[in-house]
Amino acid sequence: MRTSEFACAEIPGGEQYHRLARGDRFRWWVPALSLVMLAILLFVLGVAVAFVVTIVAVLGGSSLLADSPRVGEIAGLAIGLGSSVLLLPIVLIVVRVVQWRRVRSLLSVEGRLRGGWLARCSALALACVAAVLGAYLLLVGPFGLSGPEAGPSPDARVVAAAVAVIVLLVPFQAVAEEFGLRGLVMQLVGSLGAPADAPEGHRAVARVLRSPAPAVLAGGTLLAALYASAFPEDGWTAATLAVMGLCAAWLTWRTGGLEAAIGLHVVNGLVQIVFSVAEGRMAAIGTGAVVGAGPPGTGTPLGLVLAVVLAGAYTLGAVVLVRRTGVRRTSPAAPS
Repeated sequence: MRTSEFACAEIPGGEQYHRLARGDRFRWWVPALSLVMLAILLFVLGVAVAFVVTIVAVLGGSSLLADSPRVGEIAGLAIGLGSSVLLLPIVLIVVRVVQWRRVRSLLSVEGRLRGGWLARCSALALACVAAVLGAYLLLVGPFGLSGPEAGPSPDARVVAAAVAVIVLLVPFQAVAEEFGLRGLVMQLVGSLGAPADAPEGHRAVARVLRSPAPAVLAGGTLLAALYASAFPEDGWTAATLAVMGLCAAWLTWRTGGLEAAIGLHVVNGLVQIVFSVAEGRMAAIGTGAVVGAGPPGTGTPLGLVLAVVLAGAYTLGAVVLVRRTGVRRTSPAAPS
């Protein structure tokens, strides 16, 4: 409960995840202002990243010592992953300053990170990703199906340094992207429909906007659409991103929080990116050729098939776990 008229809006009671931004501080102009502020902050971030990338490109061939790993390769990897991490403070600023609500409303309908549920989802993701990786290695090996073209075998020291960067940054990258795509985007779209008890709440448009479908579609396909616009020749990767994004967005709505999406994204991202480094494709990370949101083989027909299998298996397992554990799907009722 707010203690003053200047306090942040609390999580509205009895609402599904995609409707949590429609609190007592919501005004009709908040979504538009949120988009404007988000665009400005992303533009500033893009300029900063481009500046850093330029500096790294100039120094790309240098090294600290004659026998040390190339600084440019590791720095490029860190920039490719770290630029996504910076999305997190941008999302938090928009939610806290523009929408004037508590950032914990992005986590779940309970306003907190449900640690036990996240651990179960991560274990499920590990099992599913391991099975898909095994299938990929089997299909591109004895069966001879083609995957992404591997590069030259990297130096062991480069691999060690790259893995350290990956383990440090990928979890934060995954969390930042889930906060932005499944958190901010889904709740922004979900806030558009007027409540059922409002004068205009009976209209068909309001009913459609209140439903989870627009929020799930927006949160699940936005990254794929952005990728397709940047790399129109790579339809396989865009389709893979759409499959994985829709899986994460639907599970976010179905489970009432980001934990299921974060668990899959972190585990799959670690496996996919480490596997890409081992194949000698480290330079492609962060450029679109290697996307941590997809399974090994992303960018090929085989990768799309594996993405469908991975998304389907993980979704089915998560739904079973939800039924067994009784995870809350709506926010607690507001105190009277």
